[in-house]
Formats: sequence, C-alpha cells, structure tokens
Amino acid sequence: WKAGTTEVERVSCQARLLGVKPGWNISTINGVEIRESHQAWNELLNCKKSGQKYQIYFRKDEASIEADKQKAEAERARKQKAMDEQRKREEAERRIREEAEKKRADEQAAKKQEYWDKQNAGGVAADVPDETEAAAPEEAAPAEAEAEAAPEEAAPAEEAPPAAEG
Repeated sequence: WKAGTTEVERVSCQARLLGVKPGWNISTINGVEIRESHQAWNELLNCKKSGQKYQIYFRKDEASIEADKQKAEAERARKQKAMDEQRKREEAERRIREEAEKKRADEQAAKKQEYWDKQNAGGVAADVPDETEAAAPEEAAPAEAEAEAAPEEAAPAEEAPPAAEG
C-alpha cells in the first residue's frame, strides 16, 4: 500500500489469488478499522503473530467497480451466447437424428413391402410350390372327368329333340 494511505499499490501471492486489485483501500483488518498505513502494518503483524485466521475487508475505487461490472456483464453475455449455441446445436442434432430414424424406418418398411410383394407375386413362391399348386393336379383330373361326362350328357339332349319330331 501507499505510505500514509490504505490504498493497495501492488498485489502478489495470496492477495492476488483471492482477487485483490491495485487501487483498492484496506477498510478493516480482523474487525479493526484502518485509517493509515502504519495501522494496517501493525494490525497485520499482530494477526500474523497470533497464528489465527483473520479477515481483511477492502473498499474498491469506482474504476475498479466499473471494471468488475463490465467484466461480469461480458461473462454473462458470453455464457448466454454459449448456451444459445449449445441449444441450437442440440436442436440440429435432434432433428438430424429424427430424420435418420424416419429414413431408416421408411427403408425398412419399403424392404418389408418389397419382400411381401415378391411373396404374393410368386417371385419366391415359384421356386417352392404352395398348397394351391400342389392341389391343382388332383383337381385337374376330376375336372377332366367331368368335362368328358358333360358331352355325353349334352349329346342325349341334342338327340332328344329329333326324336320328339318323329
């Protein structure tokens, strides 16, 4: 700190790690209000000798407060932008995944339909006779017998009208 004041000039070690900035003023050390540099020095030595933890409060200058506000606002805007980008990326990935699943489902449905169309059209069935084709030769023989019997029945019917005339 500057001589005769409580303003911090340089920051090092633990103070830097805890975020103390040059331009801040020491307000209190371990509950004792500090007005001049010699008070701060004496109080810090007493606290160090006691070996106990102690708290130091600072007052920030206006420039430091304004810089902290701007930094916080910039960080908030950066986080919001990152969240928006993440949301957009997740939405695009979800849309792509849904489209891929729909395409896969459509392709699978088309393959199933093609398979069933082949089954019904006889594409695969031509190689393996089904029940209707196996039964067809047996049904063909009785049909031929009925066809042979039908002309015999038809023939007497044709002969009957001339007999009625005579």
